[in-house]
Amino acid sequence: MPIREPWQRRRRLLLAGCAALVALPARGQQCRATPRDQLGPFYTPKAPETGDLCSSGSGGKARLIVTGRVLGMPDCKPLAGALVEVWHADANGHYSSFNRAKPDDPACLLRASLKTDAEGRYRFSTVMPAEYPGRPRHIHFRVSHAGHATLVTQLYFERERGMADALVVALKRDDKGVALAEFDIALMRAGAG
Repeated sequence: MPIREPWQRRRRLLLAGCAALVALPARGQQCRATPRDQLGPFYTPKAPETGDLCSSGSGGKARLIVTGRVLGMPDCKPLAGALVEVWHADANGHYSSFNRAKPDDPACLLRASLKTDAEGRYRFSTVMPAEYPGRPRHIHFRVSHAGHATLVTQLYFERERGMADALVVALKRDDKGVALAEFDIALMRAGAG
């Protein structure tokens, strides 16, 4: 048994190192642009600047934390100061600002404007969006940065026919049961393709 343990530990470290290498583009290798997706009818500009889209919890009980990086093509360098606008439906499939029968909860608008840090990272917490007729669970993104084409896309939690695999994320859970999703976004240079 003591002989096998060091080998197993080395194997785990080697596999972890290989996974890290796969996640980063090789020197000289180009990024792949994040696929575009529909804007949808529920976009509203100038959403609040907040990292918690539903601090009151009125939009649903299941919590979700989304993290990622915004990268610039062709070299995958992090883009500091990128504007990441996000919005999604609540646990019942309703969007804020569009349900005239019920006033919006100002502490749960389920939309935000975020700026990436020096490493191109962004982070927000929210509630898990619902599926609604004809649509799987998703979060809308509109990402912009000087010198790069604005990208409108969506993050999905499960594959649907015709959907780009690059837009589907695997959910993990932290020790408190909060869902975690990681979604990196690569922007094309302005005027490219």
